[in-house]
Amino acid sequence: MVVRSLRGLVIAIVIAIIVIGVPVVQLVRPIPQAAADVVAPLPKALQGTKPVIQWPSQGEAALMADGVGTFGTYGPQVSVPIASVTKVMTAYLVLQKHPLQLGQQGPVLTVTPADVKVYEQDKALGQSVVKVAAGEKITEYQALQGLLLPSGNNMGTLLAKWCDGSVQAFVQEMNETAKKLGMTETHYADPTGYSPASQSDAVDQMKLFAKAMENPVFRQIVGQAQAVLPVVGLVYNVDSVVGHGTIIGGKTGSTLEAGGCFVFAARKVLGSREVLIIGAVLGQKGPQPLAEALNAAVTMSKDAQKALRSVQLVSAGQTVGTLSAPWAKPVSLVATEPVQVIGWGGLSVHQGYVPDALDSKKPIAQNQIVGQLEIQVGMQKVRVPVAAASAVPAPTLSWRMKRL
Repeated sequence: MVVRSLRGLVIAIVIAIIVIGVPVVQLVRPIPQAAADVVAPLPKALQGTKPVIQWPSQGEAALMADGVGTFGTYGPQVSVPIASVTKVMTAYLVLQKHPLQLGQQGPVLTVTPADVKVYEQDKALGQSVVKVAAGEKITEYQALQGLLLPSGNNMGTLLAKWCDGSVQAFVQEMNETAKKLGMTETHYADPTGYSPASQSDAVDQMKLFAKAMENPVFRQIVGQAQAVLPVVGLVYNVDSVVGHGTIIGGKTGSTLEAGGCFVFAARKVLGSREVLIIGAVLGQKGPQPLAEALNAAVTMSKDAQKALRSVQLVSAGQTVGTLSAPWAKPVSLVATEPVQVIGWGGLSVHQGYVPDALDSKKPIAQNQIVGQLEIQVGMQKVRVPVAAASAVPAPTLSWRMKRL
């Protein structure tokens, strides 16, 4: 009898453990997250005609829409002499070391007899120069105008010595900066480009000019047709196409070794957005090599302007996916904002989804943001919040007890 009683007690205890323990186990089991399946109805590439760029027939060139994508390149993209295009790095580095705001003239530099001697020597060699006089007071801004507009080689030397104490130290910093910017085909031998050993390719110079144009002072100066400097007076921009409807800024270069060279910017305004078109043309030869480079730049810029357009890929409220929870019916996921991009036919389109961290024990309200739809078109990356079109209730106690 005692054995039977003990056996019955054990069975009762086991049954009690099962009856009590199974619900406890069910309740402490992790609740799965609601799963989002987000695949927006997007094309693999933007629709429409692909750009047709009229490249120069010689040398090398590169063209891009800054922040959007590249139109491609022409030529071998090997390191070649770049003449006074070198001065883009000189000006960029000066403004990095001695930043200016729009409207500021910056520190005043005093022209020394040594600076006058550099001017006279450069002039005797037939270099482009800006006349200076001993004791002349010239501001940083004016010196940059003298460097970039009439392309004064002596201004490059003056600024290099002012910044780093010597031309050699400044050139070393130019090369270090080029390396930091990923300009793998670039080497500078001087701050002016008079030396044919200052070399680069079109892609590197296009990237550098885009970087330099981010500085509003640099952009302002290279967009000027002329300037007035203390001793020489009125000087003109060698970039003769600036401000005539297409080119908004640039830097020319021309020597026997380099031929005609030009880095440049144009723009197109689409709605509230301005897109800069950045390009480089190197190694143009012929009777008028600089004119060849300038004309090629204008043609390339117009082709790029023609190709650029605004495209709406997603509308606000558009269904872009589904949210599924094991305890509820699936609900639609919608984009909360429209997605507008800039590009041209054939530009690649990619998408992804980044879910928000949600508490699976809590309900999801209607219109609650549950993640971000990521869209990349060329170099553009856009994130748009994704929301649940309908509410998703929290898992009930009954569901948690009964789930497998």
